[in-house]
Amino acid sequence: QHYYITNNLSSSMSVEQIAPLISQALSANKSEQDAAQEQLNVFKPHPDYATSLLSILLRQDAPLSVRQMAGVLLKQFADSSWQDCPHTATKEVVKNNILPGLGDSLSKIRSSVAAVVSEIACVDFPDNWTGLFDQLLSMMGTGDPNQVHGVMKVLSELASDITDSQVYTVAPVLFPRLIQLFQTETFGPATRARVLSIFGVFTTLISHMDTVDHAANENLLFPILPGLVDTTISLIGATVSVRQDYKLQTECVNFLSKLVQTFPKQMGDKVSSALPVLWTLLTKNAENHITTVVNNPDYVEDDVDSDGSEMGFGSLVQAIFEFIQALTERKKYKAMIRKVLPDVLFYLITYLSIPEYQMELWNEDPEKYVEDDDEDSMNYTVRTGAMELLMDLATELKTSYVEALMNAITRHISSCGNIAEGYNWKLYEACATAMNISGDVVEECLEAKKVDFNFGAFYNTVVLPGLNVDKPYLRGRLIWMTGSYIKRLPSEESLNTLLEHTCSALKPGTPAAVMIGAMKGVYAMCAELTEPEEKLVLHKSMELIIPSLFDLAGNMEGDLLMLCLDALRVSVGFRPDIVAVEADKVNTFLVELFVKHASDTFVVSQVNDVLITLAEIPECRGSIQNNVVPVLLQILRSPTATSPKKQSEEDEEDMRTEVLDLLTTFIRKTPPPLPDVYIKEVFPAAMALTIGCVKDSTAILQSGGECVRACLALGFQQVTALTINGITGMEYTMQLIAKMLDPEMSEYGALYSGRLVSSLIKHAGAALNINQILQAVLNKLTKCESPTIQQSLLVVFIKLFNHDLEGSMSFLQSINTPTGENGLVFVLKSWCEIQEMFTGEYETKVAVIALTKFLPHLLAQDSPLSHIMVSDEEISLEGGRITRSTKAQQGPTMIPITVKIFKILVQEFGNVLEELEAERNGDISDEEDDEEEEEDVETQFVSIAQLAHMLGDDDDEDEDTKDDPLNEVDLHSHLQQFLTQLSTHNTYNQLCLALTENERTVLSSLQVSGS
Repeated sequence: QHYYITNNLSSSMSVEQIAPLISQALSANKSEQDAAQEQLNVFKPHPDYATSLLSILLRQDAPLSVRQMAGVLLKQFADSSWQDCPHTATKEVVKNNILPGLGDSLSKIRSSVAAVVSEIACVDFPDNWTGLFDQLLSMMGTGDPNQVHGVMKVLSELASDITDSQVYTVAPVLFPRLIQLFQTETFGPATRARVLSIFGVFTTLISHMDTVDHAANENLLFPILPGLVDTTISLIGATVSVRQDYKLQTECVNFLSKLVQTFPKQMGDKVSSALPVLWTLLTKNAENHITTVVNNPDYVEDDVDSDGSEMGFGSLVQAIFEFIQALTERKKYKAMIRKVLPDVLFYLITYLSIPEYQMELWNEDPEKYVEDDDEDSMNYTVRTGAMELLMDLATELKTSYVEALMNAITRHISSCGNIAEGYNWKLYEACATAMNISGDVVEECLEAKKVDFNFGAFYNTVVLPGLNVDKPYLRGRLIWMTGSYIKRLPSEESLNTLLEHTCSALKPGTPAAVMIGAMKGVYAMCAELTEPEEKLVLHKSMELIIPSLFDLAGNMEGDLLMLCLDALRVSVGFRPDIVAVEADKVNTFLVELFVKHASDTFVVSQVNDVLITLAEIPECRGSIQNNVVPVLLQILRSPTATSPKKQSEEDEEDMRTEVLDLLTTFIRKTPPPLPDVYIKEVFPAAMALTIGCVKDSTAILQSGGECVRACLALGFQQVTALTINGITGMEYTMQLIAKMLDPEMSEYGALYSGRLVSSLIKHAGAALNINQILQAVLNKLTKCESPTIQQSLLVVFIKLFNHDLEGSMSFLQSINTPTGENGLVFVLKSWCEIQEMFTGEYETKVAVIALTKFLPHLLAQDSPLSHIMVSDEEISLEGGRITRSTKAQQGPTMIPITVKIFKILVQEFGNVLEELEAERNGDISDEEDDEEEEEDVETQFVSIAQLAHMLGDDDDEDEDTKDDPLNEVDLHSHLQQFLTQLSTHNTYNQLCLALTENERTVLSSLQVSGS
């Protein structure tokens, strides 16, 4: 029976009115669900709505499904309406009566109640629910398993909301209770696991506090950790009696990993105790894993608990892998891992074995295989966990790792038996996977002759037999792996065998796993064979490989298509003559692929990469202009007309941005003079789209501006001679610049405007109304907040300073910002404030050179400019966070601009010295690294300038600046000479007084007086 309630709210509401509606909301009939939900929404503003839901949630005699739904509705109310709810009395009734529900006999109800309590606490705790914490502690003290379980679910949510100021009040009371629960066997594994999860949250919080309050760790954590860790280790080694025990063991290992990462020094002895326990767990279960998981076609994946976390052995193995990974990241523990590395790798290879259930999934969906086998896969399995750990160990331990890997592979192969029997092939595949994963490090060690490995023997023992066994996953893996070691093949016969298997695997009808391995193998071979004489090895085979890849691409989708296009992109460079003969057919096919997958930005990007590769082949350029460019122009003019799928406005903008970027690349790769299609069709289309775009179309503004800039760079005279509807190409360009620099447009649309303006000034020279443009640049600069955009605009003036310092200064002094500030003063202030955040080698260099011209000018005469005051605020990175000095938080220190420029130049000289030192020293070998004595881990402070230099510039090198003579300036010599000469100036000692200790150290390398 269903109940319908009118829209007229009664003066009071009863449970009897709400309960039938909740039952109706659970109906399988969609229309009845919607009707019930509509009526519930009508009741929502009523003062008794929340209390009625609570009554139903707590009613023992109500059906479980109804109680759960009441909990869901109450949680939704707490999430969306609690904070603004005007019914204070109702809220108090809920808070005063809900906590007993945490001890309900049903676990699902306890979880529902805990979710509601947590949601309310996020708003009201602690100020408006002052007694919550004490009540929760009281319920913990009863010892009732149900109450404790419910309270723990709430605490695990609340822990992350505890503030630094509350910790000293909460921790001394809470920690002893938690430890007591954790050490009491009567409480279930789920509750004890949650205790460790809570401790993990507090560990992170308190360790972060310690950067300010250096006694936090000592007072709150270190006294309890020894006993807590001992209990944790003992639980890891305990016998598993129920499946939930894995959940507890997993949480124990995760907690140890957190402690190792956070307190490596304090955990030394405890790690020594934990390793044997973890090692026993990992090794004893390896054979069981092979029997019950890998070779068991009936295996079912691990269960999940109420939080969605896996409870099986797989999650425990993952935790152990992450613990080993945490150890390898610390010098203190690397030696421990190195001692047992051969055994670690032996068992890791075992855990690499492909489970039967996973193969079934891959057979049904080959794209799933591509996704799971990718090193960046987000789908965790025991196999992917082992792959990730192998990569980390290879990176950290290098030579020791390669030696241990060879040892582990030899042990496996010698004990495995005939590859064709049973499941033996899986261990061969696991060994090949390990070689695949470790390719770069293995090759590096073999090249340096640090290890001795007979790849010929490995080929004859593993590869050759495996290629002739009817096991698709093994054959595909061997083709890929061997392709990565193509230069190590022992004979021409082995090379021919590999190429024959590769070409055969690319034919239609080949099992997907083999085809996937072959496509990856082609990519690997092309990546390895980089020298012209090396590329000849694939010369003949490419006659089969390239056409096969094109055929496959036409029938593939998703990740398989992207894999195929990736292989195709690197292949065409080996035999450009093959694609040149069929250029029209190839380009038509690719542009059709582009249109077909227009809404898939990943596939479109891959197609673009192939087209860009073809654009580098002179014989293909005409075909691109005839077959590809017209379709791209049609997309620019009418994107929805070219795509078979309906798209949103965002999709359309993304697609047109891709098109503009692709056209820009085509233009850049075409030698001048540019063909008419680029000047008379692409240039006007790009202009029309960019000038006509809406305010927030930053991507189109950026890409359109770059496309126009490419036309100016390679066809300036052609553009100036162009007239479109009575408007010249130059006038159009000025309109575009005005659009990009419009203060009302998004500042990010002006990201590349500085480049466009500089390019125009460079090519147009005196014929340009430069004053108008520079005024627009200045006006835009005053509106920008992003340092990246500010840099782009400032570089316009910086280049002019380098070209004509006096003239540029005079001009800027003659104009003002929209707020009335002198133009030159504003530019200098803005420049000095963000110079340390400049990115890009070229941009940094021209800015530094310009500053070395400015400083003598300011010091040589008593100019009012020398009295400009700028901020000396120190910005650094502390623990990954941008922070300001304590002094700056109280108010920035202001210093003369001459002092600021001097400090900037010293900092830049320090950056150059660091780069030179890194080049001289190279990377420290892993053996030397481990011999160094472990030092206390201290907080690292990284300046924003250092960060900017480390990050560099994400963009490719700017084509228009390659011929700038400033590129040839050796910044080290230039700064060394400048600072040495400056040391003779009568103000030098006074300038040095403002230097920090680090800056003085940098200057001391010059060995000049005053430093």
